[in-house]
Amino acid sequence: MWTRALLKANAKTVLRRSYWRVFLMCLIASLLAGDIDLNFNLVNTQINYQTTVEQASRLVGGNLLPVLLGTAFAMVGVLALVVVLVASLCWGILFSPVVRVGQCRYMIQNRAGEVGLGTLFSGFTSSYWNTVSGMFYANLRIFLFTLLLVIPGIIKAYQYTFVPYLLAENPDMEPARAAEISTLMTDGEKWNIFVLDLSFLGWNILGSLLFGIGTLFVTPYYSATQAELYAAMRAKALAAGIVSEAELSGETF
Repeated sequence: MWTRALLKANAKTVLRRSYWRVFLMCLIASLLAGDIDLNFNLVNTQINYQTTVEQASRLVGGNLLPVLLGTAFAMVGVLALVVVLVASLCWGILFSPVVRVGQCRYMIQNRAGEVGLGTLFSGFTSSYWNTVSGMFYANLRIFLFTLLLVIPGIIKAYQYTFVPYLLAENPDMEPARAAEISTLMTDGEKWNIFVLDLSFLGWNILGSLLFGIGTLFVTPYYSATQAELYAAMRAKALAAGIVSEAELSGETF
């Protein structure tokens, strides 16, 4: 039986010998796989475009040239927007989740000793497409449940908490199987995991007071605690016969 105090104590023990290495890894992972806010507004873009064209037209006495130029610039802007959106979508499907799995693999191995920074990118060299498929499967289902209502989406997200950890241990695991094991591992534990996350709220608020920079120093602590949580739930799942050690282990990295 795990407790928040026990997990955090174990995390602190691990971080005493590896905090700055974990900090660097988390910083790189956040830069590469963090959420990207595009802040594009098509309505405002259209209004600004129309205003610009009208102003240019008045300046030249209604000449058609500025209208044509404005249309050309607008088309280029729309094309650029489409390219950025497509690139962002590809990044969110093909790159960020793989970094997330690499981060989990790093934290799992860091519990036992020193880990090379290259572990963060190990997902790109081993079973890449299965890792992408596994994370896409989980994220898609979370998204679809979120479309129903926010609460079902949050519940589904907690059900799939351990999918990246399972893929980190065994990148060849079938996506549906990883989701199934994670669901079974979190059965009856979702509220406890939520409260564990909530216990970091104070730290994050404190870190946000320094323009958000302070949260960077909290991330290693949170990541280490999550790795301890996975280790505890992993042991519980093995004891309950939900999964076998052979199925979890997969390849050795």
